[in-house]
Amino acid sequence: MKVKRQRALFIGIILLALLAVFFRYAGFGIVTSDAPEKADLIIVLMGSGPDRILGAVDLYEQGYAPYIVMVENWQPGYELLESRGVSLPRDAELAAMIGVQLEVAEEAFVILPGDARSTQDEALIVTQYLKEQQLKADKVLLVSSKFHSKRSAKIFRWALADLGRDVKVFSCPTPYDDFNATAWWSSREDAKRVVMEYAKLVNFYLLDRWR
Repeated sequence: MKVKRQRALFIGIILLALLAVFFRYAGFGIVTSDAPEKADLIIVLMGSGPDRILGAVDLYEQGYAPYIVMVENWQPGYELLESRGVSLPRDAELAAMIGVQLEVAEEAFVILPGDARSTQDEALIVTQYLKEQQLKADKVLLVSSKFHSKRSAKIFRWALADLGRDVKVFSCPTPYDDFNATAWWSSREDAKRVVMEYAKLVNFYLLDRWR
């Protein structure tokens, strides 16, 4: 009986130690950052603010790719406003306006329609666009927030595999994101981001990738 208690205590200590290590480094576990290379497209994901388009503009100005691609995201109430004659720029259009004011050529922006409600929607819409246009994109730079970078890169690699050729996805999270991977627990917003990203990663592995 004593041996069993000692074994249970030892296992408990090991589990607590593993949990402490995970807690300490959980912020880094959702971040993926690759060194950018010359590519065919810069893809900017919606769902944040100006920080992502600023990161994309930096890559464009440094000559990494000639085009910046974005997908229109779904916005609740947009169709109602449109039916009442109200013209409201969507997030992708606003991001393109920012880019143009930062002296990016207007023709460098490609905005794809689609009412995307998730990163997976964006990835599938971009993949379909490349299929329909028969664009031989072999390398893409993916710009998102730091906390969203690992999951978004996995989703895009999964979606682009449907093209039947090797498309390299370089995760290039914006440097203007305020996510603090080192001390994520010290910020309520960062803590929420970490919890949500791990939950969504599990959902992707167990459900979304099989649909």
